Amino acid sequence: IFSYMHPFVKIILFIFTLLLIGCLSNSYLWAMCIALCSYAIWLDTNSFLRVVQRMKWLFLSIFVIYAFGTPGEYIQQIPEGISPTKEGCVLGVLQISKLLIALATLGILFSTSTKAQLMSGLHLLLFPLGLLGINTNRFTARLLLTLDYVEELAAREKFKFSFDQLDNMLATTEFFEKEKVIVLENYPFKWTDKAALILLGISTIAIFYFRVFSFKVLL
Repeated sequence: IFSYMHPFVKIILFIFTLLLIGCLSNSYLWAMCIALCSYAIWLDTNSFLRVVQRMKWLFLSIFVIYAFGTPGEYIQQIPEGISPTKEGCVLGVLQISKLLIALATLGILFSTSTKAQLMSGLHLLLFPLGLLGINTNRFTARLLLTLDYVEELAAREKFKFSFDQLDNMLATTEFFEKEKVIVLENYPFKWTDKAALILLGISTIAIFYFRVFSFKVLL
């Protein structure tokens, strides 16, 4: 179902998922992390695992900072001088789960959408900025051109995104002399897309209401 949604709806779902992370309890958060990561692996195993592998040192750093920097009950099986706290370990795993949810959701978005579809959805998302005098067409076109150039650079056999190669590329105009035509397609909204937007709107209002209400109760 997600693959056939309008690109605009997919981007809204991605943003909503990131906002939802801060509202869920730990058990729901971990269940959501397992479900989204499993779906991302099912769609594109190599791509998702490669991204996670590149983030491993960040994950390890987050876990160590929370495990040893959070006050709480020390783990008894480890000497007290070097022991992390149970609360810190839980918070560390929790923060890693939030990052995995963001990575999995982004991977699902990229795996189920083409570059042109994402640009079309982004252009529609930025449409309100046009009312403020911002040229959203130019911004979207430049972003799409940037992605095209990055893909062409990555396709080169010996290009490794080093500063030296970037400087050499900028010194010559051969790479940028190609004329490109940017076409942003307008995808129709289906009834499922409209229903999803309505449900997202209602969910956002409900979450905001309960968060504000619970905050007032605490006061």
